[in-house]
Amino acid sequence: MKSLDVLCLTYHDWANSMYRYVKCLEYLGLNVQAYKGAPHNFDYPHQIAIHTGIIQGKAKSEVPAWTICTGLRQLAEEARVIHYFASTFIDTGIEMKDKKCIVQHGGTMYRMHPKECNDLFNGFADMAVCQYPTLLELGADNECWIPYPVDTEFIQPDYTRYGKDKLLIGHFPSNKDVKGTENINRVIDKLGCDPEYCNRFEYIGVRPGIYYPGELASWYINLKRLERCDIIIETCQPEYGGKPFGEWGNTALEAAALGKIVITNSIHSKLYKKEFGYSALHIANNESELESALKELFSLTDMDIQNRKEESRVWVEEKHSIPATAERLWDLVYKPLLGQS
Repeated sequence: MKSLDVLCLTYHDWANSMYRYVKCLEYLGLNVQAYKGAPHNFDYPHQIAIHTGIIQGKAKSEVPAWTICTGLRQLAEEARVIHYFASTFIDTGIEMKDKKCIVQHGGTMYRMHPKECNDLFNGFADMAVCQYPTLLELGADNECWIPYPVDTEFIQPDYTRYGKDKLLIGHFPSNKDVKGTENINRVIDKLGCDPEYCNRFEYIGVRPGIYYPGELASWYINLKRLERCDIIIETCQPEYGGKPFGEWGNTALEAAALGKIVITNSIHSKLYKKEFGYSALHIANNESELESALKELFSLTDMDIQNRKEESRVWVEEKHSIPATAERLWDLVYKPLLGQS
């Protein structure tokens, strides 16, 4: 039997991200075992296995997230690398300074409490993977930026124009405060009152303060909501909790994989261009830019709209699919860590 290359651990696998990164590691041919401590509310069809020995401990209320685990010590000792996700340390009882280790930061915990997380992980982690560019340069040792992958085999494009003569615009946030839903809806309402544009589109997304059936839907149902749209407005929120936010997330990639035109924010567009090259995302970092982006799309012909949709799909396949992300993980993290060519 092949020896264990990587043991991936977390308590909460937010947005099912660890599951997809594990698929990247498996794509590289590494032998991986992965465990988490809690199921996900969004009912993803495929998730990381739950290990009942991973006890919540500090994971929910204290900083940094720190849990203990009974029953994983032998695997932790055997693994060549331990890869922690969601800024969460799982204490298996081994001496961490004797183990090659990666910590991965994906969101709120590290964004709001970088010092506390770094005080813990910098003591033993060989590398730090950041999923957002806004998480870079917060003090982690040996950091790199590897955005989350999207499964372009499971998610197939649908270019159908369900709105016929109108562009269908959707916005389906997991958290309306985080994603800037009020900002987005102010722009939608303004354009809806403009005689030049009001007949060009229909908005079928979430409105703040109004009950929306199935608002917190399962991941698969939400995917079906995205599928009906021509344009997805993902996020318009430059700051959150007093910290820089303003970057696109998983929904942007999933919508692009579905062949949708995606409008979102990115305060690090120049860094993205340096690291990845072109992007098919339409960037709007405030309400004025969002209004301009929508007006530009409303002026396009049906053929232009189709071309933009196809560009979204090609972009996400080339830059953020499982194979593309696996290659970046190998080049920036696992190749130098494992010392292999």
